[in-house]
Amino acid sequence: MIERKFKGLIALDLDGTVFNNEKKISDGNQKAIREAVAAGYCVVPVTGRPVSGIPQELMQIREIGYAVASNGSVIYRIEDFLQKKWERIYEDLLSDEKVLEVLEILEEYPVVPDCFVQGVGHMPEYGKKLIPQMGLPQVMVDYLLSGRKFFPDLTEYVRQKEEKVEKITINFFMNEEGTRKKQEAYRRLSKVKDITLVSGAPHNLEINTVTARKGNGMLKLAQLLGVAPEQTMACGDDMNDMDMVVKAGFGVAMGNASELLKKEADFITLSNEEDGVAIAIHEFIKRMD
Repeated sequence: MIERKFKGLIALDLDGTVFNNEKKISDGNQKAIREAVAAGYCVVPVTGRPVSGIPQELMQIREIGYAVASNGSVIYRIEDFLQKKWERIYEDLLSDEKVLEVLEILEEYPVVPDCFVQGVGHMPEYGKKLIPQMGLPQVMVDYLLSGRKFFPDLTEYVRQKEEKVEKITINFFMNEEGTRKKQEAYRRLSKVKDITLVSGAPHNLEINTVTARKGNGMLKLAQLLGVAPEQTMACGDDMNDMDMVVKAGFGVAMGNASELLKKEADFITLSNEEDGVAIAIHEFIKRMD
């Protein structure tokens, strides 16, 4: 499925990486992305968000022709993002049995689960009330409540639907009790077989299949495009980015990244408030040249 020959692939996390703390993309980052595309590189968002949750502000850069969504569980070829013209070219989805097992455990915790199906988040109805009370930044509240479908009984929805779940995001309260519950839930969920369990942000846990990870999604797309692993760059800030930062030929941690991620990276750039992505892209292209 090689449509054109790329010099390399640049995989970019979004929240805390491409986007600043106000969920905006700087002129400097936009300029660097366009320059990389013009130089022959495939620039691709690799995100924990569903495809419908990727900000239009980034995808207005029409040269971005692919997206890896839901932590690597789905890869899309993008024809026209603004018109929602995209095609799935790869998927690695959770079984209904595994989703129901996780949801049963979560019934014991004050959380809001979010099941991604066909590129859209699906929440229980009570999420409309709880999400604004969780102590999250308003931009995150707005994101979590926008574009979601709500159901009186999320478990019953999972039982009845035909399509499979891409990913489950579990949202916790941002307080001392919420932190304790997150740690407790992590211990419980880590005993569930055949899943990947990571934290994508301080307020959440994220669940995929055991093979659906950002790094695997990045390398799968690289394979489809005929790009060697050593010709890949990955840039991220949180623990759900670890897989792709470690597996990329050039793994980059943001200046605002977790210390564990920084220890595993090949390069540490500036923060998401300082055009760190632009600096990393320029460094990668220089090394490739």
